Amino acid sequence: MKKRTFHEEGATLTLLDHGTHHELMIGNVPLLSSKVLGTERDFGRLAGTLKTRDDARVLIGGLGFGSTLLGALEVLPRGELIVVERLKTVVRLLRGELAHLAEHALDDPRVRLVRGDVAREIAREKDLDAILLDVDNGPEWASFHENAGLYDERGLRAAYAALCPGGSYAVWSGYAVPAFPAQLAAAGFKPSTVELREGGRVQARAYVGTRTRT
Repeated sequence: MKKRTFHEEGATLTLLDHGTHHELMIGNVPLLSSKVLGTERDFGRLAGTLKTRDDARVLIGGLGFGSTLLGALEVLPRGELIVVERLKTVVRLLRGELAHLAEHALDDPRVRLVRGDVAREIAREKDLDAILLDVDNGPEWASFHENAGLYDERGLRAAYAALCPGGSYAVWSGYAVPAFPAQLAAAGFKPSTVELREGGRVQARAYVGTRTRT
């Protein structure tokens, strides 16, 4: 196993090359793994059903190893995909030695990469067809403390305001959060849950909130 370390955001990031797959750790906690990426790709494909128009504008929170982006590109032949990634290390890896994992998706003309905070970018946006958040393991397990604000009442209302009528906000979660649909409803969304399967089993869920068209 090969190991490389990076220092960013006051944390130590470690890239592990296992030969068959890569892992990115933040401290001792797994942040990304290329071993199982099917649910993230299916999560990105939701953009095809969530879009409200052909020239869709979709914001993806979290570049990761590129699977959510790849899934969205598959189903959005036109439009704009805004990918927001906080960590410059992730961007450098996906533009460099790990570009093959994302099939060089960052070079696609439909993609606009923004390096920064997802919440700030959402606050700047209007008229989005969809917001796909894959920045954490779920709404109750934030990789960074600040990310918790994406899922509270203020964060959900900011997402609602950034969407066009009929637009949707979706959160990838590696675990069940039974209370989250009620939080979406309280912020004005119509909530739903999509099971994401891999290997014949439910491995993750997409918690979706749709803004009413009126």
